[in-house]
Amino acid sequence: MVEFKFPDIGEGIAEGELLRWLVKVGETVAEHQPLVEMETDKAVVELPSPVAGVVRELRGEPGEVIAVESVLALIEATEPIPGTAPKPPSTAGVVGELEEAPTVEATGEIEAPKPALPRDRKLAEKLGVDLQQLRGSGPEGRITEADIRSAAAAGAPEPADERIPLRGVRRTMAKTMSAAAAVHVTAMEKADALALQQLRQREQPVAAGRAIRLTWLPFIVKALTLVLERYPLLNSTLDQEQGEIILHRQINIGFAVDTPDGLLVPVLRNVRRLSILELAAALQQLAKRARDRQIAPAELKGGTFTVTNYGALGGIWGTPIINPPEAAILGVGRIEEVPVVRNGQLVARPVVPLSLTFDHRIIDGGTAHRFLNGLVDHIEDPDLMLLET
Repeated sequence: MVEFKFPDIGEGIAEGELLRWLVKVGETVAEHQPLVEMETDKAVVELPSPVAGVVRELRGEPGEVIAVESVLALIEATEPIPGTAPKPPSTAGVVGELEEAPTVEATGEIEAPKPALPRDRKLAEKLGVDLQQLRGSGPEGRITEADIRSAAAAGAPEPADERIPLRGVRRTMAKTMSAAAAVHVTAMEKADALALQQLRQREQPVAAGRAIRLTWLPFIVKALTLVLERYPLLNSTLDQEQGEIILHRQINIGFAVDTPDGLLVPVLRNVRRLSILELAAALQQLAKRARDRQIAPAELKGGTFTVTNYGALGGIWGTPIINPPEAAILGVGRIEEVPVVRNGQLVARPVVPLSLTFDHRIIDGGTAHRFLNGLVDHIEDPDLMLLET
């Protein structure tokens, strides 16, 4: 009997949430056939069977958090198995190369049964019974159908305040923000985006001809990249143990993507070499993969500066939190026409609100404001992007 374990897939992942089983007990499976769909804090992955055989037991239910190296299933192999399990070829999944290393051991005691069978869980949900409030009368504390119907007839106690498990992306986000030890200070500025708006409108047909959606963001990222070269402290990391500031040679821009599961920050690497159209295409593709949970863990690492475009959700001003270990983050608000005075005349202009949060342990206020002024210059005069590219 082969014990199929939740393998260590690297990237510091210690656990995952079981989303759904792709096979049933008694089903015959082929070697490398996907058995289960798991969600880690990085992505959703399908885990394949290490051998061909018959599924004898499935352990764990959808929604349950499983630790790495826990046994997920027992498979009766249909072919002779040597003393040690053969190492299957690496499996390409949404997280990149995935090596499975299940071990073959004689089975001992079967894991204790779960508090309730799946069919009884469904019954409890239908009858409005909170299983957490019940004590099971079945073997080893299992909650039985009779327990559930009895509680429903008696009127189950009112459940406590709703608690949502902190899992997957949201759990990682909470841990990351808790580790943010930077001294956060936010400086704000606004830029007249009329010239940039006109440039974007002129080039829309070119982008559309290449199936690229030309938003404001690639222009702002391009301008940001050029200004970061002049102010490298904003593209740095503080190494407190060594008493050093690490100035990064490459500019790798992370950009926050709002997904149904929480915030993900894919990273565009070495953006200095990308044109505005290439930036637009890359941003579009990465954002889609992030929302579809098909982003690779490597694409969520290595950022040196982050942009969060809460303007896409209608926000105007904000105080974004630095994505550690970076030194700064730029928040971009909703671009809208507002009345401004130009040459003594009141006119309507599209204005972009900018919020720069920086680590005051590394960056002083003067440097932050000079950086913002440089960014404003490039937004108000986008020809500067052509001259410096």
